[in-house]
Amino acid sequence: MKPYLELSDIFHEKSLNEKMLELASRLKAYRKKAGLTQLQLADRSSVPYGTVKRFERTGKISLESLWMLSEAIGCDDQLEDLFSVPLLTADDLRG
Repeated sequence: MKPYLELSDIFHEKSLNEKMLELASRLKAYRKKAGLTQLQLADRSSVPYGTVKRFERTGKISLESLWMLSEAIGCDDQLEDLFSVPLLTADDLRG
């Protein structure tokens, strides 16, 4: 135990690992809502079963596999909206 407090102790920001695990948890919830097992999702998406299993456990996955899983359970539209095209102003174009 630390004998002092750090700002991160008070204003906790999620680590990259925590964010990845949260994303995996969300996709798992979509999978369960669709009534699919990990094996069924793997079959439907053409993503290897081990990749699905590892993603739900660790949060680690390639973008390509994430996209394929999302398409298989019908939430790929959320990925498409992730980085929508920003509106550019005249100042943006000059810069």
